[in-house]
Amino acid sequence: MESKELRQKLIEIFGQQIIFNKEFDSYASRLKEGMLSDLVEWCINCKEQRVDGSQPKREEYRHLFVFFRKIGSNVRATLIKVKNSDFIEIRLENHKCYDDTRIEFGYKKSSYYAS
Repeated sequence: MESKELRQKLIEIFGQQIIFNKEFDSYASRLKEGMLSDLVEWCINCKEQRVDGSQPKREEYRHLFVFFRKIGSNVRATLIKVKNSDFIEIRLENHKCYDDTRIEFGYKKSSYYAS
């Protein structure tokens, strides 16, 4: 499955409003077929409420639910949903960017910066 095909599958699952981070295609192309299938299955499970998301700790993001997933050794997925509404974004990124995302939402303090 190519990244273009993966994008189309995710649009079918979540709808036209879903957006992808700019590195999405780069990280999708690094995943093996089984990993891509697992990602799609995880997305379906998130959509069908079989996976628990969590509400971010930071006040300005309390209207969201966020789902995190490790894929392979250095690819992480973050799926973002507006509470009681649509899924709005999916990010594929490396471990450092994933940590930055978790810091942004208030899930952890930085291990890279003095905080």
